[in-house]
Amino acid sequence: MRNITTGIFKKTRKRRILVISAGGLKGGLQCLYVLATGDSWEIISHAFIPFPHKIAAQLDIIHDDSGNKVSSADLALLDYRMSLLYTESARTTLAKLPTALKKPHCAILNKVCLWKGPTGEDQQQTYWDLPIGDAQHLAGSLGIPVLTDLIRHRCIAGGKAALPDTIGNIRLAAAVGGTVLFINIGLVARMTVVDTRKSEILIDSDTGPGTCCINSVMQRITAGTDSEKIDRDGTLAAQGTVNGECLQRLSDFPWFSKPAPKQAAPELFEELAADERLATLSDADRLATITALTARSIYNFYRTESRFSTDDQTVLLSGGGSNNQTLTRYIATYFDSIPVKNVERYGIPADMRIPLALGLTVNTYIGGTPIPWETGSNPTVQPMGKWVLP
Repeated sequence: MRNITTGIFKKTRKRRILVISAGGLKGGLQCLYVLATGDSWEIISHAFIPFPHKIAAQLDIIHDDSGNKVSSADLALLDYRMSLLYTESARTTLAKLPTALKKPHCAILNKVCLWKGPTGEDQQQTYWDLPIGDAQHLAGSLGIPVLTDLIRHRCIAGGKAALPDTIGNIRLAAAVGGTVLFINIGLVARMTVVDTRKSEILIDSDTGPGTCCINSVMQRITAGTDSEKIDRDGTLAAQGTVNGECLQRLSDFPWFSKPAPKQAAPELFEELAADERLATLSDADRLATITALTARSIYNFYRTESRFSTDDQTVLLSGGGSNNQTLTRYIATYFDSIPVKNVERYGIPADMRIPLALGLTVNTYIGGTPIPWETGSNPTVQPMGKWVLP
């Protein structure tokens, strides 16, 4: 597919790129339509598409460890439904735009992963992913090329099992200057530290729970009721008091002491939400304490791994958890003298920072600018992904 990356795209100065990215099994699809021109960018449209009930139910069954069986037919149906959802999400994102803007030059599809992690008997650094859905339906429906299988191709090429968003993060950080600490708070929290002076990523790693433990505690509190299952805006946590002894016990969880870079999944922290000492607290105190755990684990990670210049630093929050005002207040308290801001101050929707960084990285790639890759011994494999033509 070299003709795609060195042909028409390279000649196109302003590229309209549609990004469809799955944040996790329990979320939905982040859809971003961006106009990229050189080093500048403009968001044309964006939307978050929750998983429909039938798809969410099937993903829950697959993700559940209780012994429920999933047949081959069920997997095939899920694959089909997800293929249709990718296309439906694209059309929803493009629907209200003028006709002249409705057709992207290309799309980027980061599929839902049923599984991603180490393989083999020794569970060492051989990573693989199992994505769901077919990009061909999206390519054929929109009549545009689609770049997909992004994580898989990085694995094949010898890189890390993560989205290729390095160049995009560096470009987003350039507008802030100094050392930028991007903290994305989804179900799991992730920190990406950018030194804009050197145009270099210093740290890119999960730090611990994002909202997964908060949601789990809230679900326990509201079990058997019609109450909302999330602590929207951190309202209930704001009414409670953090229990210091319990917080210290939760902070001693062994995973937190592992060196970076590291990866985590929400289920890894389920035992923290179920801790017996936490269960003895009042509802508000439980939520305040588990919310403080997310903030403290982020700060402790920073304090342990911050082997870089401490001058001119800025913390930029993104992800759904950045809307939790109690959590953001705790984070600001921990970081103290370092400014803590939301990415929305820089024109980036809170839940679109990662799709935007991905889109800007791909724009650099298809424009023909060389990108440094973490590749292994197989240089014939393109690490950016696989092109699917309409």
